[in-house]
Amino acid sequence: MQIFATFEYSAFLEIAITELEEKGITAIYAVPLDLRKKEPRLLDSIHRADGLSFIDKGMIFAFMFGTIGASKGFVWQGGPIIWGIAGAMLGFLIGTALSWIMYLMKRNKRQLQLKKGKKGEVILIVSCEDNQASVVEDILWDHRALGLARTK
Repeated sequence: MQIFATFEYSAFLEIAITELEEKGITAIYAVPLDLRKKEPRLLDSIHRADGLSFIDKGMIFAFMFGTIGASKGFVWQGGPIIWGIAGAMLGFLIGTALSWIMYLMKRNKRQLQLKKGKKGEVILIVSCEDNQASVVEDILWDHRALGLARTK
């Protein structure tokens, strides 16, 4: 039986490995994961998307400002169509700028975390007998495993 666990690299991982060795389990394999070295691409393509969009808020603000501009356009000179289009364009620009500012703030915060020395994660693979699996899982959960999987 193999048990896979992920840990943040810390003293808890070392203690868990030591406890497993004390229980007589010697088939332990630890693989550290590399941290991302460069920023992901900003614009998505049709084949790759990361869920980051700058125009979502822009479209929402365009709808809101366009509606307000069109309703006020009945009173203002120029008419509702002109003011609706102007409001939509202004709302789109405000929403897109807001998304861009929020992205820059998150990116700067993430870069500060990486500079502080954010530690990577480690995948721990433990091979053991079926009767030892529950003991191994208890040890790994007690030492702050992020996730656990069991295979036969």
